[in-house]
Amino acid sequence: MNPDITRMARSLNEWLWQHEFWLPPGITWEDMKESEDIHYPQPRDLLLSIPFALILVVIRYVFERAIALPLCAKLGVRDKQRPNAQPNPILETFYSTHCKNPKESELISLAKQCDLPVRKVERWFRRRRNTDRPSLSKKFCEACWRFTFYVIAFFTGLAVLYDKPWFWDHRECWTGYPQQVSHPGVKIVVINHVFSLDIF
Repeated sequence: MNPDITRMARSLNEWLWQHEFWLPPGITWEDMKESEDIHYPQPRDLLLSIPFALILVVIRYVFERAIALPLCAKLGVRDKQRPNAQPNPILETFYSTHCKNPKESELISLAKQCDLPVRKVERWFRRRRNTDRPSLSKKFCEACWRFTFYVIAFFTGLAVLYDKPWFWDHRECWTGYPQQVSHPGVKIVVINHVFSLDIF
């Protein structure tokens, strides 16, 4: 590798990881070294989120099919019958490649191309947009899953953190900084919870 590029990369790395950027005043990276009693989160811990996310996807699929859909039917949530848009290659191409809600001038132009009244073209786009919208049962299943997930996540967080001093007094978060002891169970739950919120 070119020595200049190597030197530039090293300088950039040193600049990026200056402790002044990342740590409070008076703390350097030397203070953050691990020991037998002190362990810090590592970037590799994020890899734990991948199997957790895959497991959650499977759980969500099973939950929606086995619990949410039957509950939806039992509560009387029914999908409204939506009239389908008639097949029309010109309008479908415009819908897919340009926009789903054309302006009046575009409606007039499309009506001329299809030899249809403007009103029918406008109705076609309205029906086509309705086709893409999720059904009531799908919305119900999604809402049911989100409700269940957030309730479980909330109480799981309480169960993991309720006996920790920093849960009741935020000033305890800084006691002994930067040598606080990191509980592995807490670390895994927090990483998974944050990653899961991004997905779900």
